[in-house]
Amino acid sequence: MIALVLSPKTYWYLTRGTGTVTMILVTASVVLGIANSVRWSPDRTPRFVLQRLHRNVSLMVLVFLVIHITAAVLDSFAPIRWLDAVVPFTATYRPIWLGLGAVAFDLLLAVVVTSLLRARLKFGSWKAVHWLSYGAWGVAIVHGIGVGSDAKQLWMLALVCASVLAVAAAALWRVARGWDAWEPGRVVMLAGVASMPVALVVWMLSGPLQAGWAARAGTPVKLLASASKGGPSAVATPVRLVLPAKASFGGTSKVVGSGANVVLTVNGKTTGAVPFDLLVTINGSQQTGGLGVNSGTVVLTPPQGAAVYQGSVTGLQQGALLATLADGQGDRINVTIALSAPVQGRSSGQIAISDAGAGA
Repeated sequence: MIALVLSPKTYWYLTRGTGTVTMILVTASVVLGIANSVRWSPDRTPRFVLQRLHRNVSLMVLVFLVIHITAAVLDSFAPIRWLDAVVPFTATYRPIWLGLGAVAFDLLLAVVVTSLLRARLKFGSWKAVHWLSYGAWGVAIVHGIGVGSDAKQLWMLALVCASVLAVAAAALWRVARGWDAWEPGRVVMLAGVASMPVALVVWMLSGPLQAGWAARAGTPVKLLASASKGGPSAVATPVRLVLPAKASFGGTSKVVGSGANVVLTVNGKTTGAVPFDLLVTINGSQQTGGLGVNSGTVVLTPPQGAAVYQGSVTGLQQGALLATLADGQGDRINVTIALSAPVQGRSSGQIAISDAGAGA
């Protein structure tokens, strides 16, 4: 029993389970909060019943959230620290999406604490903080999709859709109730309710639901390799595909910084019968006629279920990037990437792939 409780898989399942329950409870808390704000209660039910239910559900959110954070920190698979749970964007594991979880926790903590101290606060101050619950709910949804391993599961997609529809319906009810003029606050809330589901769907289709999201989300290379060998989050052994010797690619590029500190990111997809996602990150400096390369990384992501190749840029050859990539299963490849337009905006080029032999 002790071995089972301390197993990494136990912590992984506990993190997933409590995260899912927390999402459901946060949604219920927001919907109950909206019902309380319009002073609605079921027939023959005193209003204090709904108020206390809202308060107790909010406290349950905090309890499950603490368990969720504790399980994530104790799980030895991903390097998540206690600090990462409260200070956003400091983690080395999927920093943006894990950081959003820290933001949601901080916002919810502020809402719960001020609610418990409501009798000691001015109503305006309490209400201003309480509005953060909407933001906390939205950030929590994005965090769960961005960092969770179940984002592509049908049951999780159904829960996300149900949560978004529930809050959107409650918010529309709140906006429409007593509407007798085009008040700025109502208009802003209506615009937010209308745009939120659309933005969420567009982001999910272009990000978390695409192959290779784990690498693009910021999962360290060694964890991807561990997962491919059967780590806690692995659900199947990645298959090996026959890589093309040459392929063209197209996508987008982004340049950040100037002078001696420039970061070029190229995100593209190859053409052919089996398209691959290509992510290139280059750290360098501006030079006459181009970009001087100091270091860089390359991630080549085959379709879902196949092994991901990752590695570092090893040099330049006639303006093309050279890199050696490994898939975590002993396969190594050499790639040559020729960028025809490594500038802000659109980017395209050619990639050549050759076998580098087996190795660590």
